[in-house]
Amino acid sequence: MGGAWRRVVHADVATDRSPSGLPLRHLVSAREGARTLYLGEQWLQPGDRVRRHTHPVEELLTFLDGSGEATLDGETVGIEAGISLFVPPGVVHGFRCIGDEPLRLLVLFPGGRFAATTMVDEDDGRRG
Repeated sequence: MGGAWRRVVHADVATDRSPSGLPLRHLVSAREGARTLYLGEQWLQPGDRVRRHTHPVEELLTFLDGSGEATLDGETVGIEAGISLFVPPGVVHGFRCIGDEPLRLLVLFPGGRFAATTMVDEDDGRRG
């Protein structure tokens, strides 16, 4: 006994803003009937950053294009196409685009919505 399936054309989904103020598309969420999964698409222009923050749930970040660096609990790692980061609940994390091309990624959370976000960094006027 299955639910109604949905086909989502990414380009047809309206662009919203992430808690850091950067572009975000809510691709699959409760809007489509999802109860246990959320999928979003985010992109950062060169110089943009997602300020350090936490979530009360697991997060999976899958990088599709571009390059950058992520900070997770104080450790900095390189990110680029073909890299995924698993972020456990409560881990302070953020990332930035350091290349000349946009950094594009998919964001996955449990539940049918973008997870509650607690910002750690203040908005210092830099993009994102």
